[in-house]
Amino acid sequence: MFDFKGRSLFILWVSLGAFGLFSTPASAIPSFARQMAVPCSTCHTVFPSLTAFGRQFKLRGYTLGNALDDKLFPENLPLAFGMQVANTSVKNRSRGADPDEDFQQANKTIVQQVALYYGGKVAGKVGAFAQYNWDGIEKKWGAEMVDIRYADSATVGGKELAYGVTVSNSPGMADLWNSNPMWSFPHLDTAGVMPMQTSLFDMDALANQVGNVGLYGFYDSQYFLQLGFLRNGQKGIFRALNLNDGPVENAIKGNAPHVRMAWEKTWGPGTFEIGMHYLRADIYPEADNQNGPTNRYTDVALDSQYQYDGGDHMFSLHAFLGREKRSWDASFPAGDASNRADNLTTVKLNGHYFYQRKLGGGIGFFDYHGDTDRARYGMGGMGMASAMGNARGSPDTRGWMIEANWLPLENRQNVKLGLRYTAYSKFNGASSNYNGAGRDASDNNSVFGYAWILF
Repeated sequence: MFDFKGRSLFILWVSLGAFGLFSTPASAIPSFARQMAVPCSTCHTVFPSLTAFGRQFKLRGYTLGNALDDKLFPENLPLAFGMQVANTSVKNRSRGADPDEDFQQANKTIVQQVALYYGGKVAGKVGAFAQYNWDGIEKKWGAEMVDIRYADSATVGGKELAYGVTVSNSPGMADLWNSNPMWSFPHLDTAGVMPMQTSLFDMDALANQVGNVGLYGFYDSQYFLQLGFLRNGQKGIFRALNLNDGPVENAIKGNAPHVRMAWEKTWGPGTFEIGMHYLRADIYPEADNQNGPTNRYTDVALDSQYQYDGGDHMFSLHAFLGREKRSWDASFPAGDASNRADNLTTVKLNGHYFYQRKLGGGIGFFDYHGDTDRARYGMGGMGMASAMGNARGSPDTRGWMIEANWLPLENRQNVKLGLRYTAYSKFNGASSNYNGAGRDASDNNSVFGYAWILF
């Protein structure tokens, strides 16, 4: 049964709701809003999802607005602060070798994140969005997100071409659309179990471990193209983008080419986007031994979103379909893969609705499926009885999520309260007894409550 020991979280929610009745107007990531002297709703439907204008603000290097230009140091710095307090309750922790090891931060209220942001203009046409934070799940400090841009525009064929250069620390950090896995629903991780096998485009695979350099252009506010490459984030100048405790989990050899294309069209209050991604990366089997042969990951993905902003009523739909080929050029000869190559397919569908940017939520479906490979996806060093165990050597995981949100502060988005339910119909290749020790996929179902504060 669920054991939602969240009385302290509930008290925090009530306190923040009361705070909303008496607080003075504020702007939330508040540094962007302060720089432009506009409310957060100019750039966000409900944070962190971007509006069409929010995408333009990011595209143009975070430099629009001059409300901070005449202020004295340090008031002129575009700084902001964030905190997340959360409680994850897992349905059944007992069917595992060591519940305290498998679910270290579950079934208790924790400070899940404390973050310092720099968000806005640096100088001239250069701007940045950077987040350095404490991760309460992994219990470490690190550079969570970094995106530094130079942006400008020109007239070509009578139409505007907005162009620029971006340097970031994750494959999806620089992306403009909410259909990209890094920016899609759900927007916060939980302390429960997560799918073990995900593609390079998903948040945890290469996040905070790379230097991602891209040249981009957006023509006539419709046609977008970005060409770039990823490199090992623990070498050379890219170390400054990945200031994290501990070693990287995935180390890239050389350059990993990355292409992003998209088409966006606006009709009245609605905006539609469809696009594609390509990424190819050679990754060492062991991140701490960056010599010898590598495994090649080749990703091709399609994404799409529709966003409607009707004033009081707004909704959005997002879709992502990815196919990753994993060529085990290093692992197969070493006996660490049963097949010479495996494929992994990712499907993500979600939708959101909000009324007056205060009440709403989202629902999402996720499905990871691919080739069975016992040597690659099997027990490894985890042991069969672990909640992460995989008796079938299959990466297949499937489920759905539903989340309710309330933003209690009047006409501003500094506080977001959420309650999410996640249900698994398959985990690590099976619906029942997936770890060979009696654990079912539904044992990993969870309830996640959180308070997300920005100021």
